Amino acid sequence: MRLALFLIFLIVMTPMAVSAHGADKFSIIVRGTRMDPDTVQMVQNDTVEFLSVNNSNRSVHMDFNGDGDLNDTYDFNCNLPSGGMCALEMNVTNYTGDLYIFEIFEEDGSLAFTLNLTLINDTHDPNSSVTSPAGYSFGNQDVDQDGIPDNVDRCVNTEPGVEVLPVGEDFQGCDADTGLSTFQSLLGVLFIALIGLWMSVRMRKEN
Repeated sequence: MRLALFLIFLIVMTPMAVSAHGADKFSIIVRGTRMDPDTVQMVQNDTVEFLSVNNSNRSVHMDFNGDGDLNDTYDFNCNLPSGGMCALEMNVTNYTGDLYIFEIFEEDGSLAFTLNLTLINDTHDPNSSVTSPAGYSFGNQDVDQDGIPDNVDRCVNTEPGVEVLPVGEDFQGCDADTGLSTFQSLLGVLFIALIGLWMSVRMRKEN
């Protein structure tokens, strides 16, 4: 009886799994006569990397503000030798939702390929002109009715009482729902009933 009670107690107290979202990495394969892919859609904090499988030396440029030079802080300028790699993390601090053009140049300065990279705001900015990812709802709606507007809520499918990080925080994923599942609730009732039964049997034996 004691062993059964202990096992049920462990099951009831087991925390629910936490759902986390990690940043992704998108690889662009730069070949001799083509680049795959030439269009990508990413979310802030994802990383784009260019992998060269060509025998020539090339370079990758991204003019952040379109002023015609590569001298600004968030411009990207990287050498891409044969077998080499260039990578840029599109972090939330420096890059906002927009279309970014990456150009790959040959060693003689001629343009070889162009990558159109659409970046989506991870902060769910309702003023962004970029289409939102599937499953997100921008604006002042509150889909899950947890009291946090969807333009701030990073976890729009959670239950009321679930902690979510506001805009500006370092988002590491949605916390687990604080409410017990139906299965856990039933186990809790069973646990209490067994305790009552055990106490009743013990009292009868003592009497």
